[in-house]
Amino acid sequence: MARDAAAPVGAGNGRMVLHVGDVVYMTGERRLYERNFRRPYTSFLTPESTAEDLVFQLPFLPVPGNHDYYDLGGWAKWVARIPLLAPGLRAIVHEIFAFGLPEGGSDMGRAYMEAFVTRDMTAPASPEPMPYVPGGQTRLPNRYYQFTHGNADFFALDSNTLDAPPPPADAGDRMRQVAQDHITALEARVRVMDAALQRAQRARDERRDAERRAAIQDTDRRIALGELAAAAAARLEEMQSALETASTEGDPVRFGAAKAALARSAPQWRDGASALLETDDLDDARPVLDRLDAAGDEACRALLQAEAFLGTLPGGSTHRAVLTSASDAAERAQAGYARAAGGAGSESEEARLHTLSEEALDLQRELALERRRVRYRAEDYDQAQLAWLEAALEQSEREHPERWRIVYLHHPLYTTIGNHCERPDVIGLRDNILELLQRRARVHLVLSGHSHAFEWFRSDALPNAGIFVTGGGGQLTLRRSMLERGRLRRQQDRYEALRGVGVQECAFSGRGPDAADGISGSIYHYLRVVVGTDHLQVHPVGVRWVRGGEEEERGSARTYRREEPMPVYYAPELPELPDRPTLTQRALEYVEIRRDAPPRPVWG
Repeated sequence: MARDAAAPVGAGNGRMVLHVGDVVYMTGERRLYERNFRRPYTSFLTPESTAEDLVFQLPFLPVPGNHDYYDLGGWAKWVARIPLLAPGLRAIVHEIFAFGLPEGGSDMGRAYMEAFVTRDMTAPASPEPMPYVPGGQTRLPNRYYQFTHGNADFFALDSNTLDAPPPPADAGDRMRQVAQDHITALEARVRVMDAALQRAQRARDERRDAERRAAIQDTDRRIALGELAAAAAARLEEMQSALETASTEGDPVRFGAAKAALARSAPQWRDGASALLETDDLDDARPVLDRLDAAGDEACRALLQAEAFLGTLPGGSTHRAVLTSASDAAERAQAGYARAAGGAGSESEEARLHTLSEEALDLQRELALERRRVRYRAEDYDQAQLAWLEAALEQSEREHPERWRIVYLHHPLYTTIGNHCERPDVIGLRDNILELLQRRARVHLVLSGHSHAFEWFRSDALPNAGIFVTGGGGQLTLRRSMLERGRLRRQQDRYEALRGVGVQECAFSGRGPDAADGISGSIYHYLRVVVGTDHLQVHPVGVRWVRGGEEEERGSARTYRREEPMPVYYAPELPELPDRPTLTQRALEYVEIRRDAPPRPVWG
C-alpha cells in the first residue's frame, strides 16, 4: 500500500486511505493498537506517532467494524478452551490476540472512538468541509461522516448499528423470536463442535506426548532443545537490556510492569535450558519440559507488558526500534523452541485444528450477535444515521449531480463467503440501506469488508454500481466462497437467496486461485481506486503469502509477493439450481464503472 501512496509516504498517486473496519483485530482493545495498528501502518504515520496519539502523513479515513465494537465477557473464557497448537506459546491466542486473552474487548467501541473520532461528541455528523491536515492531529467528526475530494463525494457509514428493523413493536417481536430460534440451533452446533474439538485436542496431546518421549530419549534432540531454550533466554535478556535503555522515554508504570515480567521469565528459560543440557536422567528431563511450557506462558505475559510499554514510546525513537527488534527476536526464539518441543504437528493436523478453532469462533460470534438481537429495543433502529445518509445523498445529488458518490462501510450488501453469506447482520443492513442507495442510481461505488476475501458483484438491484468486498487484509486466514467446487451443496438456500436479491455475476479471491506459475497460498489484497471524469477503475492488488520462502525458512518472517493483475475465480452468471455456476480462473486487472452502463471487468 505504501508503494501506491503519494508523497511523503510513497512515490505513487494514492491521495488517501479508506479503511472499511475491523481496524484492530480481533477485539479492538486499546492494548492491541501498538502491535495491530501502529506497527503495520508505520509508513503512513509521522515518526512521532504513538499508539496513544496517531498522526497521519496522508488522510486515513476508517469506519468501525464489528471487531472494533467487541465486548467479550464470557466469550473470552470460552476461547481458552480452544485447542492450542503450541503449549508455552499458545499459538492461536498468541497470533490473534497478541500473547494473551482479551481484557474484555473494546468497551463497545470506546478504543476506536478515542483513537480516531473527535472527543467533542456534540459535533455534527458531517461538518462542511471536514478538515484533514496531513502531519497534524486530525479527528473524524463522528462514527459516520462525509467529505468531498476532487469530483467525488464520500459517505462513511457505521454499519454496526444498521441491521436492526424499524419499529413498530411487532417487527422487534419477530426479530427476537427468530434470534431465539437461531440461538437454539447454534447451541446445538456448539455442543457438536465442542466434541470435535475435544477429540482433536486428545489426538494432538497423544501425538505431542509421543514426540516428547522420543525427544528426551534422544541425546542429540535433548541437547538441541536445551540450546533452543538457552537462545530464548538470551533473547529475553537482550530484551531486558533494550527495555532498560528505553526506560526514560516511556510510561514509568508500564516500564515497571514489563521489567518485572521479564525478570521472572528470563531466569525460568535459563534454568530450564541448563537442566536439559546437564541431565542424563530421562525422568528428570520430562518435568523440565513442563516447566519450560510454563516459562513460555510467562514469556508471553512479558512480551505483552513490553508491547504496552512500546506503545508509549515516540515513533521516531531509536530506543523504540531497538526494543521492537529485541521483542520480535524473543518471540521468534520461543516459537522455534515450541516447534522443536512437539508444539507443532503435521501440516494437516495444524490445518484441521485451525479450521475447527475458526469455526468454533464463528459460532461464538454468531451467538453473541443473536443474543444482542434477542434484546432488541425500538431505539436500536439507527434512525439518526439513516436520516443523515438520506439527506446527505439527496444534497449531493441535487447540488452536484456530476460528482461520483462513493459509500464505504464494514458489513457488505452481498457476500458468498460461507460464514457471513446471508446472515442476519448482512440481511438487516441491506434491508435498511439498499433503497437509499439505489434511488435514481445515485450511488456509483460501494466498498465494504467483514468477509475475509476479495469479492466483486454485479447486481440488478444496483445495476450500474460497483459493489466490492475488500476483506483480504491482515487476518491470519482467508475464507472460501460457497461457490467453490464441493461447497455449494450445503449452501443451496443461501445461493438462491443471493440470486433472489439480485446478484448476477461475481469474481472472488482469497484462499486461491493458484498463480500462473503454480504457486499456491492465500491472496491478501487491497484496492487501488482511480477516479476519472467519466469513469472509475477499481484495481485489486494481490499480495500472495508464499509458503516456505527463504525468509520464512529462516524463521524471520512470512514471505509475500505482489500479484497484479490479481488471480480470481470468475462466475459470469449465477444460474438457477440445479445448474451450478461455471467458475473460471482469470487475472483481474480492474473493474470499470460508468454512470450509464453495468460495471465491466477487464482481464489481464
